[in-house]
Formats: sequence, structure tokens, C-alpha cells
Amino acid sequence: MAKKIAEKTKKKEASPSEKKHAEWLYVEKGLSPQAIADELERNIKTIYDWRDKYGWDETKLLFDTGPTQLKKELLQAAMRIMKGEVRKDAAGNEIKEIDADSLSKIMKGYDYISKKASPAVCRDILVELDNFVSEREPRLAAEMTQYHRMFLVYKIGQENGSN
Repeated sequence: MAKKIAEKTKKKEASPSEKKHAEWLYVEKGLSPQAIADELERNIKTIYDWRDKYGWDETKLLFDTGPTQLKKELLQAAMRIMKGEVRKDAAGNEIKEIDADSLSKIMKGYDYISKKASPAVCRDILVELDNFVSEREPRLAAEMTQYHRMFLVYKIGQENGSN
């Protein structure tokens, strides 16, 4: 165990892609800093430093904001614009609202994105489904898996614009 800890502290400078991967593990997969440190063979202090330096908690909060909450916030902003209300921060400074045109574009983009399922989301769901079915009907799960793979290839092609 002491050797493994020593190896973690000797690791070279992290690449931007390693830091992005660590952020993805934290934000999207919900792994703890300890689990990330173990997976990447990094010192846990390094993971906490990255989390704080790159604002992973804020990103996670945004990522975890559900469609209902986001729409509520956007609609509240639209109502404030419509009523001509002025928002102020704790110090009494005016907080500039998004103009109506920009708000409309944001809502349109959000609606478009929220109606699409990415290949990664599809993969995660299909893997979970395959595991569920394989516990109950292994033969059926084996048959379904081939179709799930074909569907994922189709979704990736859709996302890349080749379908």
C-alpha cells in the first residue's frame, strides 16, 4: 500500500485530457475524489486541487440541474424582462438580465438539446437494460445486445451527420 501511495506522488504533470477525464468522472459519473484518485493513480490532494481550481462543483450543479428547474429559471427571467423588473445582488448592485432575443435563442437551443439523447446516454441505458435482462433471461439478453450495438452505431452516425 505504501508503494502505491508513493507511486501516486511521483506521477508526471497531468495532461489537459487527463484533467478533463477526471472532471467527467466527477461531474457526469458522480465519482468521489477518492475514487478518481484511485482510478487515475493520483494523490487525492491533486484531485481536490483540480476540483477547486477548475470549478467542478459549479459544473456539477449545472449538470445536475434538471430540465424543469432550468425552464423555471428561464421563465422567471422572461417574466422579469416583460415586467421591466430590476434584479440586485446582496450589495445592491444591478444584475443585468439577458435580453429577450437572447433568452429566446437560449430556450430554443435548450429545447433542441433536451429532446435528443446522446449516444453516451443511450449506451449507459442499454448497458443497464442488458444487465437487467441478463439476470432474468440470459439468452434473450444475448439476442438483444446485437440490436443494441446496431442502434448505438446508428446514433453515433446520427450525431456525426452521416445518417
